[in-house]
Amino acid sequence: MTPAALLLSVLVSAAPDGGRWFPVSARAGVTAFLSTAGGPTVGADLEVLANLGAPGEGPLPFAHQGLVFSAGVRGFFGAAPWTACDWCLSRQSFGPVARLSVVGSDRLEGATVPDGALWVQAGPLLVRESVPDAPLMPGGSRLAFGVRVDLGVTAVGWTLALFKLVGLIYDEGSTDMGPITLPLFVVAFLNHLAFSWEWSGAAVSMSAHRFGATIGASF
Repeated sequence: MTPAALLLSVLVSAAPDGGRWFPVSARAGVTAFLSTAGGPTVGADLEVLANLGAPGEGPLPFAHQGLVFSAGVRGFFGAAPWTACDWCLSRQSFGPVARLSVVGSDRLEGATVPDGALWVQAGPLLVRESVPDAPLMPGGSRLAFGVRVDLGVTAVGWTLALFKLVGLIYDEGSTDMGPITLPLFVVAFLNHLAFSWEWSGAAVSMSAHRFGATIGASF
């Protein structure tokens, strides 16, 4: 058996008794794109996925790991600069998405959200762009089709570790609870980083390739 086949058989091995991966995952983040046709686009990414996959007892670094296939929907709600006004081009995109993840966790009790995940996902897009009416340029909206591919990492273990640290600080009875724990609490939710490539046809803006990055919260 080749090393690749051996690794695949380990990752998809049967789940130990008493544990399974949580069947749903979601994320919310801030995404910034740079376009080959011009300026940037900044907005919010929202996504909900159903997960299929069984944890197995695999090699290091995690006690439990496996492959997870996910399918769901996502939406992007953003804005971009336009020729007649600042940041008045509204851009939304919607579509189904499929994801393949390598996940791992040192915890496995009941339905467990993995401590970490490295994943790739892709899906088609329906894009809607619109601009308001201007004195010398009528506004309106147009539709286009596109495709988007993302490569990312999710680290829920980071969130849990910071929550534990906040709890330890609280148990110590520090008089500086607010200034210390509030920033940690906010940073704890930033557990998701992804890089994206997107192509879409012409809508209000020209057809273009877009390259972006997302940071946000995921579970």
